[in-house]
Amino acid sequence: MKTGLNMRSVKTENRSLILRLLQQYGALSRKELAEKSSLTPAALTIICSELISKGKIRETGEIEKNGKGRKEILLSLSYGDKYVLCINAETTHITYSVCSFSGEKIALKTEKFTNNNGIILEHTEKLLYYNNISLNKICAAGVCVVGSVSGEKYGLWDCAELCAGIEKKYSVPVIAENNVRAFAISDMLYSGGYGSGPVLFFKWGPGIGSAVGAEGEIFSGNDKGVAEIGHYIVNPAGKKCRCGRRGCLETEAGEEALVSLTGRPFSDIINSSDKNIINILDEKIDIAALALTNTATILNAEKIVLFGSVFQNESVTEKLKRQCVRYNGNMSLDMIVKSKLNKKIGYSGPAAICAKKYFFDS
Repeated sequence: MKTGLNMRSVKTENRSLILRLLQQYGALSRKELAEKSSLTPAALTIICSELISKGKIRETGEIEKNGKGRKEILLSLSYGDKYVLCINAETTHITYSVCSFSGEKIALKTEKFTNNNGIILEHTEKLLYYNNISLNKICAAGVCVVGSVSGEKYGLWDCAELCAGIEKKYSVPVIAENNVRAFAISDMLYSGGYGSGPVLFFKWGPGIGSAVGAEGEIFSGNDKGVAEIGHYIVNPAGKKCRCGRRGCLETEAGEEALVSLTGRPFSDIINSSDKNIINILDEKIDIAALALTNTATILNAEKIVLFGSVFQNESVTEKLKRQCVRYNGNMSLDMIVKSKLNKKIGYSGPAAICAKKYFFDS
């Protein structure tokens, strides 16, 4: 019995490996897949046949090899023409979108934050209607929220009722995830990965959060809260945070804190030339850099990936990177990068958690 279970586990891992290689490299021949996966041609043929029959991959054409007239059939992921309904909540707004499984936007709109499930469902219905998207095109839905998905810890609301409402309304499976973790999943899935070592994802704006991943997976802990940097205490005498503690990094340096200190809209703050505002922002950059550096040191992170509205400003991005290197001489500027998907932060997360569930999880 044990041997059988182990063999099934190996088979599952091999299927996942093939799918991830096709995600990373695009269309590949069976020979190329065998070389990259180290699987035997016989084993690869069996796995590919199973994946084709399940609709996970498809044959997409032929290429000529070595100029000798020999042709090899290419295989690619079968994302097809089905779409994902995406809901991504921030503390200030919710982004509604329809995306392909490959993370490409089909339709999108942003509305003010609400935890009224009826209003949220109305927004999804209008998005589909005004963009002429047929209901039979939607085959999954992804819901990303601030804090805990259960709403019991740090969350803005319990989204279980919302997920049930979406499932009932559209007759599709619904996957819910914390928005920071979801974006980290999308970055690892759609950006090609960052090697095998630990990667620390750091989000700044509107809230502050983090996630830790390696080898294409995001780590989990108690309530999936590994290295929750947004709730590090940086000022014990500070304002009370929604988590119940005082002076958390998010409370001290998040969008709401910056707007309150300056009396200016957030977009104006990060692009301001006013010396007083620059000094306030520099102080918050310093606090964030300390928390980020300490976390990366504990994790022995090989890469730090930055994302969020704050990093739309290249000057702020560079200041944070240089402060991190200043605090830890073993770090380098090249180790800290801005996510290639930063402009897709409103919708890539929900699309990715659905793609991961359907294509890559066992």
